[in-house]
Amino acid sequence: MEVERSRATGWVGWVLFGGLMLVLLGSAHAAVGALAVFEPDILAGTRPDVLLGLPLAVLAWGHLLLGLGAVVTGVALIRGLAWARFVAIVIAFFTGLVSFLFATVYPVWAAIIIVLCGLVLYATAVHGDEVYDSYAR
Repeated sequence: MEVERSRATGWVGWVLFGGLMLVLLGSAHAAVGALAVFEPDILAGTRPDVLLGLPLAVLAWGHLLLGLGAVVTGVALIRGLAWARFVAIVIAFFTGLVSFLFATVYPVWAAIIIVLCGLVLYATAVHGDEVYDSYAR
């Protein structure tokens, strides 16, 4: 009986980290959205309220739906699905871009987020198929 060697690298951990972060942050956004659907004034005076000028109910439903989408994407990324890799790459790119735009307001936090987004983006784009391959056996 021969032991088969896995071709998975340490970058798989960063892919799984990205999936876990999507699940956790998506859960937080969905919780805020669900709470704000019933009490929209919770979002009054927040950055999205000030910057976008949308009704608070729209922001609440946006938080809820985007949060649920992030949770589904995170679970699918952990499972190694190809569509989740694409969606996670897009989310990581835009998160890094938004953090870059807010670098003057929160320089240290923005730098940390940009580095983490870059690592997750690279790991997901280049090594995301290793997660799927590890489940296929």
